[in-house]
Amino acid sequence: SKPSAVAVISTVALAFAGSTGCSSAAAADLQVGDCVKVGGPVDRPDAAKAVCGSPESNFKVVSTVENTDQCPTDVDSSYSTRTFGRPGTTVCMDVDWVIGGCMSVDPDHARDPIRVDCTDTSASNRQKATQILHNVANPDLCVSGIGYPYDERQFTVCVDAVS
Repeated sequence: SKPSAVAVISTVALAFAGSTGCSSAAAADLQVGDCVKVGGPVDRPDAAKAVCGSPESNFKVVSTVENTDQCPTDVDSSYSTRTFGRPGTTVCMDVDWVIGGCMSVDPDHARDPIRVDCTDTSASNRQKATQILHNVANPDLCVSGIGYPYDERQFTVCVDAVS
């Protein structure tokens, strides 16, 4: 049986909620719509701006707020920056899905999703984005029956399991 896509996203969000970035002035300058390469260990993630849809990009900024708890409840991840003695900025992020493109999504949530070639058999847990459904948060409406519902913002990213 296929793992629940819903569990992947909610756990990714929990794994990074409240994480504080190492440095990156670039991360502090991120704006809604920018894409990001997030990597590093869960306790000290690093974020850098990346071209959306590029091999480096794995997340897209959906909002910027002061505190993680101000992010929409259904975001995939968040990244916080702190400046000595001053409030920081938190970027709220979703996976940078590209229709027709693939991401490797770790079912154990031990690493960030990464963009992979859909034909790369060495990449595990490949998921191909097939459709984005608007005004509904229900993966059962996806052709494959697999998807990532975003309950608060009411959309669903439909995927096919490639591996």
